[in-house]
Amino acid sequence: MDRKGPDGWVRPTLMVFPAKNFPIAKSFHKKGRMDLQKLQLPLETQLALLGFELVCLESVREGRDSILRLYIDHLDGATSNRKITLDDCVAANDGLVIWMDAEFPSLRETVNLEISSPGMERPLTKQAHYQRFAGRLCRIQARMPLNGQKRFKGWIGECAPDSVTIEEDGVLKTVPFEIIQKSRLAPFDEASTPQPKHVVALRSNIPDVHAEPGAETSADLSVGTNAGAEE
Repeated sequence: MDRKGPDGWVRPTLMVFPAKNFPIAKSFHKKGRMDLQKLQLPLETQLALLGFELVCLESVREGRDSILRLYIDHLDGATSNRKITLDDCVAANDGLVIWMDAEFPSLRETVNLEISSPGMERPLTKQAHYQRFAGRLCRIQARMPLNGQKRFKGWIGECAPDSVTIEEDGVLKTVPFEIIQKSRLAPFDEASTPQPKHVVALRSNIPDVHAEPGAETSADLSVGTNAGAEE
């Protein structure tokens, strides 16, 4: 079951894995927070070797536990439309744990690893994501106001190398990628949102909210490994 936070964003229900209370590895943290930029490329590369795309990487705190959460998709997901299953999450988790034990042992001793499907409200973190889901409804939260506005809900239109154009309430708005803090598809709002006038809504791309057995659902599938756990 999904949880909605105070900011209005839906929090997918995820499996929680208690961590040991180890000191934080300084080499992967800055100002008390995990340095995701330092981890992004090596994680993307290793996941690609396992056949997966790193859709989104985030660090969260749950109590005293530090969790590194990875949302994954198939490398050919854009063309095959294959869904991430629980078995896929397990395979990615097992492959990453072996690699991280060798490459980032200090990180494995301090941080819980969690692998999740993107879910239907999947994160949009790169130009290719917006191109793939052109015509779909999305929510965008900006780091700074754009013409006095920080939150957007609109239909995805054309993409430029440095921005995406969405249609919100019949108005085309161009949002630079550099100011986007987070963005997700909003499939459950599509039926109740007025159809766009300028952007062609690709209704054929809108998935059934009743997922098939074994496919991802609105509540993300996920598996995790405890900090310091041995495989």
